[in-house]
Amino acid sequence: MRIAFIPVVLFSFSLCALGQHNCPEGFRYVGTLSGTGSESNPFDKRMTVRLPENATPDQSFQQKNVRSTNGKSGARSTMRPEDLPKGILVIASGKEDKVYEPGWAVSDPELKGTERDNTGKITRYEFGMKLFCKVGSHGANPYFAECSVNAEVCYKASRQ
Repeated sequence: MRIAFIPVVLFSFSLCALGQHNCPEGFRYVGTLSGTGSESNPFDKRMTVRLPENATPDQSFQQKNVRSTNGKSGARSTMRPEDLPKGILVIASGKEDKVYEPGWAVSDPELKGTERDNTGKITRYEFGMKLFCKVGSHGANPYFAECSVNAEVCYKASRQ
């Protein structure tokens, strides 16, 4: 009984390790921008994540579809796929709750060089965007409800 249990446990841990991000094949995971809020304190903040040193996003890649909001509780975004920097892929999501209907949105994506070598070549990039979430006023007690917003950031590496 114990011998059969060990491989099952090891297999479960390997599945958990693989499921850490949703970046598609050919993309590298950078990190997740995230925030949480409440009815009395909506989340509305610009968040950033640094790409690995010497990472160069592939300028031939442009994301074709992006979900930038769930449109609930006044959460809005006019962000379009072409607003995302080339080489960057964003997978946005947020908490869903049928009672309190929390709304979430992502907007204003920006990729900027933060470090350069002696020749002026960018050696480090930072990606940032504005994240927003708000709890709806529906339900028995919205003061105890929470909202969340997440944006997984991936990049396609250039083949220089």
